Amino acid sequence: MSDPNVPPPPGGYQPPPPGQPPAAPPPGQPPGGYSPPPAQPYGGGGGSVPPLDAGAAVSYGWEKFKTYPLQFIVLVLAVFGVQLVWSFISNFITPRVNGIFGILLSIGIAAIGLALAFVVEAGVWRASLGVTRGQVPSFSQFTQTDNLAPFALTAIFYGLIAAIGFLLCIIPGIVWLIFGAYAPILALEKGMGPGEAFSTSINFVRNNLGQVFLILLVCWLIGIAGVVLCCVGVLVTYPISRIAIVHSYRALTNEPVVP
Repeated sequence: MSDPNVPPPPGGYQPPPPGQPPAAPPPGQPPGGYSPPPAQPYGGGGGSVPPLDAGAAVSYGWEKFKTYPLQFIVLVLAVFGVQLVWSFISNFITPRVNGIFGILLSIGIAAIGLALAFVVEAGVWRASLGVTRGQVPSFSQFTQTDNLAPFALTAIFYGLIAAIGFLLCIIPGIVWLIFGAYAPILALEKGMGPGEAFSTSINFVRNNLGQVFLILLVCWLIGIAGVVLCCVGVLVTYPISRIAIVHSYRALTNEPVVP
């Protein structure tokens, strides 16, 4: 007989009386009566790996913006505020001299401005990455510093090389913007350094050039449409395009997104 003062083992399993074989566990339950906890879905809400498709990416971006419009608009306004301050500063320090020194200084100022634009975008990128995992975007993502150093370095290289490429007949700059498009995201989420982030992004694009080019082209056109709509439309198109790019990033990394 079992001792009434000894509690039963986990799962309600009772040992058989002496001399009798143990009873078989119920179907689907392991021996001992212990049932493991159910697996937790990715991001707290399930999800599946998305297709690398421009239509699916933009549709996802639109749906997520409709779900959190106020949060994304606040983040975009914060980005525009920082960029406005930089425009005043850059206009003040733009050289008034000619020659090679003036050209080099102008290139440096333009590169810093482009890099700064990407750095202050970190909040929008964090929010876009978060919604694919079921997280609610918030203004606190604008001030988070996780992986900010590798992201800033990657953004500076991205901006500097793009600026030089645009000076070299424009085409090299466009090519660089396409092949390096995912490097800042990789640096921000994975903590990759510039070298690893750019090599990974280049491999992504090289192996999926047609789909990636179409996705980026559509996102850039959406951004241009926002500017045409008296610039107010950028408050909508800006986050939609960023979420869409993150959607394609999840497809390239074979990671699921939360619907």
